[in-house]
Amino acid sequence: MSVIASERVLGIRALHRQLVLARDGAAGELADVLFDDQQWAVRYLVVDNLGPMPRRDVLVAPAQAEWTGATLHLRLTRDELKGCPDLDEHPPVYLQHDMSAVARPADPHLRSAEIMLGFAVRGRTAARRLIDIHVDPARWTINSLLLDSGVWLPGKHVTLDPREVKAIDWIARIIELR
Repeated sequence: MSVIASERVLGIRALHRQLVLARDGAAGELADVLFDDQQWAVRYLVVDNLGPMPRRDVLVAPAQAEWTGATLHLRLTRDELKGCPDLDEHPPVYLQHDMSAVARPADPHLRSAEIMLGFAVRGRTAARRLIDIHVDPARWTINSLLLDSGVWLPGKHVTLDPREVKAIDWIARIIELR
């Protein structure tokens, strides 16, 4: 967990694969966080149910979840979680392209936080890369993007207001700033 300017925020990198508890017991682990890159709001928490093959990732609305320590507590039972939509029903941008690179109709602003980590960031200053995304767990909004100036070794860390993002190119793995 990271702290910025006395607000409680959670770093996406630290949340990956954290325990998810339903009202009636263990429900799996957090596989991803999907957010809208225009509103900078979390739309879905992707929960891997850790069941036998095939793996099933379900989408949980953030209103149905609360962070306590390092655990995501759901306001759902395990049976209710089974009724949540699959990831395939609302795919983020990186899953909206098939092998022939032909885009399927879907939401062009639904982004995977896990996939975006490591993207290059281009703007007014030196080249940087995205190393973390900070989420406010009370409002489920993206507070800031954590950038690193290092290429091979860690460099200077800088936080960026997400509203400074002009465009995101998933194929080139580049975030363009205003």
